[in-house]
Amino acid sequence: MFSQIARTGGWRVSIAVVVLLVSSGVRGEEGSSGFPIVSQGRPSATIVLPAKAGRWVKTAGSWLVEYVKKSSGARLAVHVESDGLPEGRLISIGPTQLASRAGVTGDDLKWDGCRLLVKGRVLYLVGHDDVGTRTHNWVGARGTNRAVIKLLEDHIGVRWFLPSPHGELVPRKTDIGVPADLDVLFQPAFAYSDGRSVYDVNILNEPGKSLSAQANNYRKAVKASPGGHTYYAAVSADQYFEKHPEYFALLDGKRTRRGNHLCTSHPEVKRLLIQYMRKRFDQGFDWVSLGQEDGYLRCQCERCDKIDDYRWTDWVAERQKQKLPVRWEPFQRTRLREKPCERLLLLHKEVADAVAESHPGKVVMLMAYAPTAWPSKRIPHFGKHVVAEMMNLNPEYISAWRGKVAGFTGFTYWFNTQCPMGVNLHMTADEVTSRLRYLHKNGFQAISLDPAGNWGLEGPLNYLMGRLMGDPSQDHEAIVAEYCRGVFEDAGPPMQRFFELLQDRLAQVIPIPETDIAADVRNTRLPRWLTTTQMYLAMYPPEVLGTLESQLQEAEKLARTERARGWVRLSRDHFDFVKLLTEMLISYRAYQVRSSDANRAELKQAVDRFEDFRLKIVSYSKEYTDEWFPGHGTFCKWLVANLEDTSSAYYVSWEARKAKVLKQGIRGMAMGYGTSYYYSFIREPLTLKLDDAR
Repeated sequence: MFSQIARTGGWRVSIAVVVLLVSSGVRGEEGSSGFPIVSQGRPSATIVLPAKAGRWVKTAGSWLVEYVKKSSGARLAVHVESDGLPEGRLISIGPTQLASRAGVTGDDLKWDGCRLLVKGRVLYLVGHDDVGTRTHNWVGARGTNRAVIKLLEDHIGVRWFLPSPHGELVPRKTDIGVPADLDVLFQPAFAYSDGRSVYDVNILNEPGKSLSAQANNYRKAVKASPGGHTYYAAVSADQYFEKHPEYFALLDGKRTRRGNHLCTSHPEVKRLLIQYMRKRFDQGFDWVSLGQEDGYLRCQCERCDKIDDYRWTDWVAERQKQKLPVRWEPFQRTRLREKPCERLLLLHKEVADAVAESHPGKVVMLMAYAPTAWPSKRIPHFGKHVVAEMMNLNPEYISAWRGKVAGFTGFTYWFNTQCPMGVNLHMTADEVTSRLRYLHKNGFQAISLDPAGNWGLEGPLNYLMGRLMGDPSQDHEAIVAEYCRGVFEDAGPPMQRFFELLQDRLAQVIPIPETDIAADVRNTRLPRWLTTTQMYLAMYPPEVLGTLESQLQEAEKLARTERARGWVRLSRDHFDFVKLLTEMLISYRAYQVRSSDANRAELKQAVDRFEDFRLKIVSYSKEYTDEWFPGHGTFCKWLVANLEDTSSAYYVSWEARKAKVLKQGIRGMAMGYGTSYYYSFIREPLTLKLDDAR
């Protein structure tokens, strides 16, 4: 029902009616002539599993049993094919012999595509299944899982809005069924969503372990190992530098292990890269990324420098001599475009060609980033087995690479809380929609994302992004409305206005030009004066905070159930962070303008209020946050990062750091991960000693 209505846009004004229908048990499409699964609260069909069902096919069967029971109270029986077939209607899940004899398979489907088909007395739920590597048993296509999820979504109305026991919606129904002529083929728009998965327990882990993550397309439906920076693992300085310094870059006349920069013209370096790529494919991966180290510095040996005219350090010297600012972006857009880093691109082409010979059918993901942002001028095509892993999503970069590779994947910083926007709203619903549609239209097969689980402010966006990664043509306004109504119940209307005001304010303060439709403008190309502190002051003047406060108060009054109150409370916590932080920064500005005793006293009170709030948030118990605060760990890590490096302050779990941080005491700590222009941080006034005399 959802898919059909959402595609027509007809739900925009009638979401409450739809929710009422699915929760009231109206039989509608399954009718007396349909295929009943549950009738008047009693099972009308039996689940059939293959005799040798794999882990995820068994999981799909258990999901169907669980959610049919939650909805109707009926428990479907599960029958293993080796025991023969029972009488009556059957629900065949996965690659059963029953499905094979009927000619219903998922073999011709792409990624985790699926099919739902009724033939006679059998409902077939099949998909393309190809799961597991030697290192990851949940990476790969799980189309059978998707087939069951689609049945639950389309014919019961189940939704997984947030990753929590209280985040799902299961309408109560006494009758569950599908049309007798059901024949649905579903193909997701993107092969995978990599990076951070807000629907998994650990946001930093590989996506797709949980049911809610799969349902909302935060998963890998190909056995891919994206991300670039291959050199660290393939030719590690820890392993090779002592015995083979010649593998590493010559910088200022000396071979160095600093930064793991390589001498990319050395034949042994190429051999080790080929060896590493083959090893990854032998581990079971089908797509593997190939890319240079971060912060790349070219080897200055004579052999390397003969290959190209890539000279970033020379350009820096020129700019400094002219007393001009030194930033990578102008160099990349001008000099690098005309003189690409051929030494890397030619090497990567040779590695990809060698892999194609030893592992035909496998895909090399060529990292198009920094020195490799633009394609080679000497390579007409990298091969039908090579896709570009684009780190720059503007049309000019995509156009330059089109025709030189077999396809694209994309890497984004859209929601990265490490970058200048910090723990704040990062995008609008319109922007999420236009960006995903743009990428899909331009042939992108996958996307790497980095949301941090800022659910109190960005919940509708997390959900919207997931739904659109399945089908970008859906009505995004209907999806947002569905989220607000499904999560906040009677408090949905004021909460929807709350989110809309946040998004309207973001679009007004930091608009995204149409020419930068998919670029990471807010996190990578802001003017340097627009710091995290300035961002909050610009976005949240007193009148905006006042309106947001009134909308939250209205939602708190309208929330009737503990579930609705719990989710409004989550937005309250995130909003109080924004409000108390901004009020503190306003007081600090007043004190900077006029450092009177009265202004200092007012500033100290504002800091004390924020410190009390910060301590409350980081002190929440795991029992509470597991139920009511998804993303709590990433929020806490930013709150008490104290300008530490991300290796210790971000990529270590909050549970592993919590005791030490609380013992140390958080009062006076700065927030964020660094003080350079590409990080988000707030130091003063938290670090000031306001009890002291001026």
